[in-house]
Amino acid sequence: MTNRNYWQFKACSVLVCLIVAAAGWFSPSRAAAWGGRGHLYVIGTGPAGPRTATLQALDTLKRMDVIVAPQKHVNLFAEYVDQKPVLFDPWTDIWDYKGKSMWKLDEAELTAFKKARFKIRDERVEKIKDLLAQGKDVGLMDYGNPCLYGPSHWYAEQFDAQDVVFIPGMGCAAAAMAALKKSTIPAHDSHFVIQTSPFSLMRWGGKERGILKDLGKYPSTMIFYMALWKSEELFKGLNAGLPPDMPCAVVFWAGYPEKERILRGTVADMQEKLSKDKEKFMGLLLVGRFLEGKPYDAAMKRAQKELGKTE
Repeated sequence: MTNRNYWQFKACSVLVCLIVAAAGWFSPSRAAAWGGRGHLYVIGTGPAGPRTATLQALDTLKRMDVIVAPQKHVNLFAEYVDQKPVLFDPWTDIWDYKGKSMWKLDEAELTAFKKARFKIRDERVEKIKDLLAQGKDVGLMDYGNPCLYGPSHWYAEQFDAQDVVFIPGMGCAAAAMAALKKSTIPAHDSHFVIQTSPFSLMRWGGKERGILKDLGKYPSTMIFYMALWKSEELFKGLNAGLPPDMPCAVVFWAGYPEKERILRGTVADMQEKLSKDKEKFMGLLLVGRFLEGKPYDAAMKRAQKELGKTE
């Protein structure tokens, strides 16, 4: 590069920087660009604090005017929440009634609870809407992936879609699979991966337990959220629909380096092992042959044999 070309290049570089800086300086604020309204940001923060949150989530938290989150969540992300006002804890009085778990309410309390939780939710939604009308951006912090068993939809669905922005987050399933160091699919001859919970799959009280027999007809990987609560019902169904030697594992506190641990077994003996474990909530259950051998390698070898074959 000649001396003349060098200085032309430098001049152009400086000009580009000035144009970019000017664009940032004179461009309207995000609220102004959206007609002066603020937005509700549902922020997926991963399973274990900033270490498993995305850069997008952390950057969004910094830009918020107001935060909606429980104090525990605020403490985990204190560096990013900083001194922002916390409007309310979104889960207080939504899963409990007057400090009592909704699962322990008597009939009269349950009737009152069902009415109260919607009233409380609606009052909180109005508070957020008032802030949006003032041009404020509100960040609702949700653990993991907010679009997979994310309770934040309890609030988000009450707003116009154009007023809501979802920031994706890493779910605990990703952390659990990393802990197990296995390929969930491709895996041997698996057809699919199912992510569900006992009450979603079999409905409350295990009313549709027979569905596990149908699923058992096809090689698959199953990932169960909230499986430790009343796990007896789930394992009754698993034992009825799957071979007793089907391997399974529970990853406790997935994504938390200081707490994460793995309990391995089969559908035949896992319930007994869980009954002796102190942890009754923070665990993800994974079931399938993917836990055996080299599942990805086996799937690739199987695919190679089938390559080019026609019926």
